[in-house]
Amino acid sequence: MPSVAPALANSPEALQADYDIVIVGSGYGGAITAARLGIASADAGGKLKIAVLERGAEHPTGTFPETQEAAVSSVRSAVSPLGLIEIDRNPTVDVIHANGLGGTSLVNFNVAIVPDRDVFLASWPRPFRELAERDRGGAGGLDEYFDRARKMLGANRFLDGETLRRADVFGRIAKNAGAEMVPLEITVNKEDRVTRYGVERRACPMHGGDGTGDNTASKNTLMTNYLPMAKHFGVELFTCIEVDRVEQAPDGNWRVIGKRRSGTRGLLDEPVVVSARRVVVAAGTLGTSGILLRSRAAGLEFSTRLGKNFSGNGDNFGIAYNTDLRTDTQAWASSDGPPRSGLMCGPSITMAMRFGADQADLRKRFTVEDLSVPRAVQDVFRLGLMALAAAKYPDVRPSRVNRWRKDATFNVDGAMNHSLGFLIMVHDNSDGELVLQNDGSVKIDWPGAPTERMYKDVDDILKPAVEAIGGTYIKNPWWTNAFFGNHLITAHPMGGCATADNVDGGVVDHAGRVFRPDGGTYDGLYVTDGSIIPRAIGVNPFLTISMFTERVAEHLRAELGLSQYDPAREADDS
Repeated sequence: MPSVAPALANSPEALQADYDIVIVGSGYGGAITAARLGIASADAGGKLKIAVLERGAEHPTGTFPETQEAAVSSVRSAVSPLGLIEIDRNPTVDVIHANGLGGTSLVNFNVAIVPDRDVFLASWPRPFRELAERDRGGAGGLDEYFDRARKMLGANRFLDGETLRRADVFGRIAKNAGAEMVPLEITVNKEDRVTRYGVERRACPMHGGDGTGDNTASKNTLMTNYLPMAKHFGVELFTCIEVDRVEQAPDGNWRVIGKRRSGTRGLLDEPVVVSARRVVVAAGTLGTSGILLRSRAAGLEFSTRLGKNFSGNGDNFGIAYNTDLRTDTQAWASSDGPPRSGLMCGPSITMAMRFGADQADLRKRFTVEDLSVPRAVQDVFRLGLMALAAAKYPDVRPSRVNRWRKDATFNVDGAMNHSLGFLIMVHDNSDGELVLQNDGSVKIDWPGAPTERMYKDVDDILKPAVEAIGGTYIKNPWWTNAFFGNHLITAHPMGGCATADNVDGGVVDHAGRVFRPDGGTYDGLYVTDGSIIPRAIGVNPFLTISMFTERVAEHLRAELGLSQYDPAREADDS
């Protein structure tokens, strides 16, 4: 399928040496900041020069991997530094994220969900605690910023009006577990339209292709909303620029120091230095923490809390394998067209069950969501689960053995299409640390991460609920298999630059301003991405990151004397 969105990246030659604002990274923090500052600058006659520097490449619709071979070749590595999919290996917990214009929005599972208000009351700076209290009283607080992001991202309750086999199966499991199935708001289209910024969107064909990038134009990534808005209002977007560190010049301005990659696989590089009055670091949890840690090694001083408060958001996975009910969770490739079998996978995640809402202790609350994997990795999962079930979870019932045998090939009658994945999120202890290595990379030091008791508590609830519909509950294979190192794996890394009331508690204040060691804040240096989240939130985090960034953008506009948010022009892109 050809691209249905205009190219956004500027040519490398257009990069200038000096800007008013440089934004490092194009995920939720960077894209939202760029869009909101861009429109305000345009209202002021384009008085600000704003640039976004993205480490990865631009990935137009139609170029995302849909085969196993393409997925493998899309993995970022030392010999492929522009690869789309990145897996950071660490001693106890691995991280999977994306590398490209639009950040991890390119390959996430689209869930736009608001955490329990108690999350903000427990650990966030006072202004957030006060806003959360307002929400609880019905007076409006954080909801205003959540709503701004929700509308621009195109979140909707996708299951409304839809009939999916997986929803029935998940609902039965939830009932067996003593929970209620709740349809989720997700950023996937249900109708065709063209945005005011010229991006064509199409209704989801129920293919389940979100996790390695979507080629059907149905997934609302940042490449379809905030970034086109930023581009429209004059923000310059540059790809393949990998930022190493920032430093403060004698005149108080900032220098962003890095390199530009070029060549077929990005193996050629040349140094880049860009000056700016203000720098917003939004390179993702590992990226931003790494930039500040390398900046500290070069002489810039920060809070002693830099690198701390790391959390994997309590991410874990489980599988309801080979149940007696067909789930239709086998995703199919858009290049193949809709399967004649009538397979209706739906988006990767569509619903959830929540546990422990009445518990005062957040660590007793958790979320379980349905999950399917994209076609590009479907064969690996199907055959891998066959082997795992035969070795560790044998079941000699004839009906189950028959389905298990059929999984030698992709089909709708085998065990895989009678299975359902779970994305599980708990409130982990959030006491990991991001540590700078001698080669300048960042690794996670978190020896206690895989021993969280609550993971077992969740498994103990899900196992009988799955068995009640004839299935086998398989614990997270990544964690329980020596081939993968017996590691946890998270798609939701957060922390390292925690927001706090003061320098003793975190790295940035409530508006993303970076603390100096003396307790003040640096003039013109900000952070806004998942690294600011001070502890696990128990649900998918991108809407919370977006809320924080919407509020930071509001403060920045006020600091710069620019117009404030105008819902008539900025609420959405329709």
